[in-house]
Amino acid sequence: MRTHFLCFSILFFYLQSFSGIGDWKTFTSKQNVRDIVVNQNIVWAATDGGMFSYSIIDSIFQEFASSEGLKTIDLKSITIDRYGAIWAGASNGYLQSLQPTKSKWGYYEDISILPTPEKAINKLSVFGDTLFICSEIGLSVFKISQNMFGDTFMKYGSTPQISGNVKSILLKDDSIWIATKNGLASAWRYHPNLVAPQSWRVYQTSNGLPSNNIASLAAFSNNIYVGTTNGLAKYNGGRWSTVVGTPSLNILSVASTQNYLYFITQSQLFKLNSDNTVELVENFPSLKLTSIYVINDKIFVGTSSKGIALISDSGVKYILPPGPPSNNLIGLAVDENGDLWAGTGTTDAAQGFVRFDGKTWFQYNVNNYPQLLFPSYYKVDIGRNNTKWVSNWGRGVALLNDQNQIVKVFNKWNGLPPTLMDDTNYVVVAGVVTDRRGKAWINVRTGRGDTVLVGYHADSAKLSYVKTNFKFISTSIAIDMNGTKWLGAIPDPEYPEKIPGLYFYHETDTIRGMIPGTRWGKVSKTNGLSSDNISVVAVDNNGEIWAGTTDAGINIIFDPLNPLNRIAQYNPLRDQKINDILVDPLDQKWVATPKGVYLLTPDGISIVAEYTVKNTGGKLLDDNVISIAMNKKTGVIYFGTDKGLSALQTSSITPAAAFDKILIYPNPYLIPSDNPIMIKGLVRNSTLKILSIDGELVKEITTTGGGICDDWYGRDKNGDYVSSGIYLLVAYSEGGNQIGFGKIAIIRK
Repeated sequence: MRTHFLCFSILFFYLQSFSGIGDWKTFTSKQNVRDIVVNQNIVWAATDGGMFSYSIIDSIFQEFASSEGLKTIDLKSITIDRYGAIWAGASNGYLQSLQPTKSKWGYYEDISILPTPEKAINKLSVFGDTLFICSEIGLSVFKISQNMFGDTFMKYGSTPQISGNVKSILLKDDSIWIATKNGLASAWRYHPNLVAPQSWRVYQTSNGLPSNNIASLAAFSNNIYVGTTNGLAKYNGGRWSTVVGTPSLNILSVASTQNYLYFITQSQLFKLNSDNTVELVENFPSLKLTSIYVINDKIFVGTSSKGIALISDSGVKYILPPGPPSNNLIGLAVDENGDLWAGTGTTDAAQGFVRFDGKTWFQYNVNNYPQLLFPSYYKVDIGRNNTKWVSNWGRGVALLNDQNQIVKVFNKWNGLPPTLMDDTNYVVVAGVVTDRRGKAWINVRTGRGDTVLVGYHADSAKLSYVKTNFKFISTSIAIDMNGTKWLGAIPDPEYPEKIPGLYFYHETDTIRGMIPGTRWGKVSKTNGLSSDNISVVAVDNNGEIWAGTTDAGINIIFDPLNPLNRIAQYNPLRDQKINDILVDPLDQKWVATPKGVYLLTPDGISIVAEYTVKNTGGKLLDDNVISIAMNKKTGVIYFGTDKGLSALQTSSITPAAAFDKILIYPNPYLIPSDNPIMIKGLVRNSTLKILSIDGELVKEITTTGGGICDDWYGRDKNGDYVSSGIYLLVAYSEGGNQIGFGKIAIIRK
């Protein structure tokens, strides 16, 4: 028995590397640093993709997004209190705290639930036991030891009076100063009624300020300085004056030390000496600066694209945790090696495409690979022999081999027809599918042209062209089990002659419904579709065609060889816009919409589950899921949004062709437990017999078709918990011609 438990313990530790069914993981870019705080050689940064910490001593990063406890990740401000807790304010007014030593989170929605459109928390500052919250609604007071909000000051002054839009706060001597985009306000710190506007004095351009729009303020050399959109201003006790050398500078943030006052513009770092002279410290011509924090002899500057710039006597060092280069991850695909691929957008601000192998993110952009020509890569398709086709919005499509090397970029200069006649270099590719012979079919979005498909076979390296008399703008492509190509099309106001609908093409076979004399056919609303505006096409495991629309849900074509005959409209999502459809190994349908993700039964009759930001606690980063991909060997499903990537571990994996190694975890299994025993490595439609060590049948389970069973909680066939001991698992394939074995230790608490 002791030997058995030793073996099971080793297996247990090995299996801990597997994610539990239902576990989430989020991946976000943290390049855009909005605020910084440093404490005890640990740098903390607030970004639009969550927050991260960095140890200056050992260079270790720790990242925090939804899967690590944040309820919302679009952060604008960060600070640390005297108890060591980290406080982060979000763009939606949500306040969160983390006690790092206890891994304990606190969540405060007092500001976020207010019925005002703008409530971003712009700055957080701690003075003693008080956390001051500078937000778009005003200045709020939070008592840290009491864990509760106090007053909120929303209006300042009588004539003139300003309100809200608080950007920064400073406590100096007995006064409290706040910066807003409409002016500066100050009051006696201990005034009994700071809620009353008349308790505050307002300063604007009439009082000498160079601008009413004030971003930040700090104390230096016993004076108060403010950064404005028109220079740095100094308060001499009665009036404001602009510091020489700073007029016309748009100052974003200021920070002071004993010897210097530092301030930043969008691309430059300056310092003010004690004699009021201004020096340029560092120039960042290719970066956009966002924030500044100074401690001892180190200057930390936040940037919008390279994390934190640490400036010291040894030069400039960039602090950026590993991660995707963009939060806009779309057009997802998983290759045969399990690597995830994603595009980053259709605009000039896109950053090429990326590959993620589970540990490291690899970026393919124009800087690294000039042959890519244009950054707007937005859709990935996996071809034969694990090739990757990455479509571009304007410059064709890139082909990568199994070694992830760029083989060729197909564009106007080497054979692809243009999308725009007035810009013959502009080629938009709407996806690529590969048939069983290995021929790739490149779907060209036809603006004013008539060539919609370009065939490419690697053996001949030649292009062939498919023209059509139909006039349509293609958005997506899929290929069914018969080799028929299905193309979705949408209307475009720029090209009113283009007719939307679901088009199909086969180069050799005749499909019922084809237009006589052509190899083309069309399915439209007159044939039973809920809408002609087709956004996405998918083929399920039974060969049925699922067509999503931009305005009327999903349509199912049951017989692709006679597509006009049997068409069903999927009623539960009839009014939804469909962004993407994924078919998993169990033939379930994962449907991405602007309102979240729906999991449908194989027949599409019922909704099994719905995933939204709210019901996942923010682990789904955005309800508007643009694309979905799945690693069908591991069951991990990826949701691409413009706020980052969410991943969910599911039990839907491709069943093994034959029993090889059955993995059982957790092992040993402690009962009672709310989490099931996971049995992995099953063939399709396996039957499990659970036996005691002396061969008695304890329970029999029939799986639903996937490679994982999660239906056993350590109970026998009568529903009672089994006794502690070793149990044998025998798995039979459908028909009984294959058998697999496993063991598990059960321990009753």
